[in-house]
Amino acid sequence: MLLKADFHIHTREDPHDFIRYTAVELLEEAARQGFDVLALTCHNKRIHTEELRRRAEDLGILLIPGVEAAIEGKHTLLLDMSYSRLGVRTFDHVRERKRDGGLVIAPHPFFPAPKCLNGKLREHLDLFDAIEFSHFYTRTLDFNRKAVAYARKMELPLVGTSDCHRLWQLGTTYTIVEAAAKTVPAVFAAIRAGRVRVVTAPLRPLDRLRDGLRERRSRLRERRQTLLGSVLRFPSGAFPSIAETRIHSARGVERRETRSEDAFR
Repeated sequence: MLLKADFHIHTREDPHDFIRYTAVELLEEAARQGFDVLALTCHNKRIHTEELRRRAEDLGILLIPGVEAAIEGKHTLLLDMSYSRLGVRTFDHVRERKRDGGLVIAPHPFFPAPKCLNGKLREHLDLFDAIEFSHFYTRTLDFNRKAVAYARKMELPLVGTSDCHRLWQLGTTYTIVEAAAKTVPAVFAAIRAGRVRVVTAPLRPLDRLRDGLRERRSRLRERRQTLLGSVLRFPSGAFPSIAETRIHSARGVERRETRSEDAFR
């Protein structure tokens, strides 16, 4: 069976990044987009709960426990593995945990940031089951190229992810997994066997900028209309406070970018 999957997603519960949407809101959007498998991977915190698992199941999604852990200062995706921030700090710790199962993915390994794996990936290659192809690239600037070349050289599978921090990023890059069943063991077996395909398209920053400006103008119009409506509804001396007006005007319409999808093989 073919499963639409994303193995690198952040939500409001993340202790390191400011994110507007909750895990439940993310699951609902993912269901709307037809995702079958997800891993919520907040930084150094495993947010997976039985309640979230059941909510995902109700939406038709297999939810895999995950975390984006800082291992020796380098970001590493640990899926379905026991984790505590103090107990899993080195690659030797990961090696010990992996004896009990789980999957390890190298996220954005060759991006130019101190927390990206770079040489640590080569040093501990035996630990990694797959290499990430990140959504964050354009036609002219693409730090995934080195990851693609390295994955081919080392005969490791590539998995596409959104590394989602904003809802519009979900679905920009994802993985099609050809698994025997919609279960964690079957998905992991398919990844290790290379039965995966990355679906992606480069970001178009100018389009995002134009969309952002249009959204901003729309919110400003809505805010003015809300303020005007408040003036018309309330007698003099009984106007709503600025804080109340902001609450009303915050209910804007969220726009998502629609893009064509190219199959990356």
